[in-house]
Amino acid sequence: MAYKIKKIVSVLCLVAALFSAALLPASGYCENLRFVFLADSPVGTIPSNPTPTDLINTAVLTPIITQILALSPRPSFVVYGGDQAACGCYQGAYTFEAFKSVMAPLTNAGIPFYTALGTRELFNPTFNLSAPDTFYLANQTQYQQAFTGNPTNGPSDSSHSYERLVYSFESPGGDAFFAVLDPYYLTADDPTPNLTGTFDNTQLDWLAAQVAQTKATHKFLFTHGPCYYPTSPEGGANPPDISYTKLWRILDNNRFDLYGCGHVHLYSRKTIDISIAPSSQFIPPIQWHNNVVQLLDGTAGAPIVTDTPIVDPALWHISQAANTYYFSVVDINGSQVTVNSYSGNTGAYSVFDSFTINKNATPATNLMLLLD
Repeated sequence: MAYKIKKIVSVLCLVAALFSAALLPASGYCENLRFVFLADSPVGTIPSNPTPTDLINTAVLTPIITQILALSPRPSFVVYGGDQAACGCYQGAYTFEAFKSVMAPLTNAGIPFYTALGTRELFNPTFNLSAPDTFYLANQTQYQQAFTGNPTNGPSDSSHSYERLVYSFESPGGDAFFAVLDPYYLTADDPTPNLTGTFDNTQLDWLAAQVAQTKATHKFLFTHGPCYYPTSPEGGANPPDISYTKLWRILDNNRFDLYGCGHVHLYSRKTIDISIAPSSQFIPPIQWHNNVVQLLDGTAGAPIVTDTPIVDPALWHISQAANTYYFSVVDINGSQVTVNSYSGNTGAYSVFDSFTINKNATPATNLMLLLD
């Protein structure tokens, strides 16, 4: 009997050792790194005869930049999740260089910033309320030419180029992987655009290949729109498009830490766990097991939405206070990621929401799947 007990214990120890070895990254949790995420800073009302800078809510965004510069330690970089200005082009004048000028205090201080394409970058507003504004290919091309700080390692073939729209990079020590996708990618003008967007297979296959190659412990994806909406999205679906569920399967299977987005002008964060039902279009059905966090930093100056949430505001940590704006500071410290989100207006911002992600803490469902 004692022999059998020892044998069972030995087997369990071996399983635990193999399980732990499978989870440990090649890097061994060796890096500390800080970055900032924010999104959405268009003005709510376009003034008469505006300059490109007038289309950016600098009254809010500039104080946020000041707050970022005051952080100690300063971040290694900033990621901006799209919707920089009220539109990408107004009466022939593009807004991208104006946005870069507003962000220049960061780059002048040695803090690079990376951008994800938003919907407004593709607009030239017509103010026709009976139809959506057109997405313009020329705006996308101009954006690609303007944001030369974005990497150029995205998917490309003879007829399509995702240069500076879809890309990835890693931390200096290789323990953190970052990627940006573009659900609004154009090959021609689109007069009836889908504002929730869709991820083409080229991007999804590229991301899966990038993740297969990395040895990073921590993984982050940024794009403009949420996968899971806290308020009713354009089109009314949740997720808004099957490609978002396909994307989330990549994130969940590869234990991403965080999905950063904007588009909805409020703050929300939610761990997408087994309680969140994926699309029923998958056969056999799938479930989420790896607790990827959706972080929605939906306004760094954009008008606050007052729509009633379609989810539990407490469980989704929703904040949509009037005249309140947000940015999040993400600290990677070994196996742990700590996110401190700040709220404020034109004065001092303060932390109002904090959470941690620990890559040593593996969901019990994963252990069950491994031993099944």
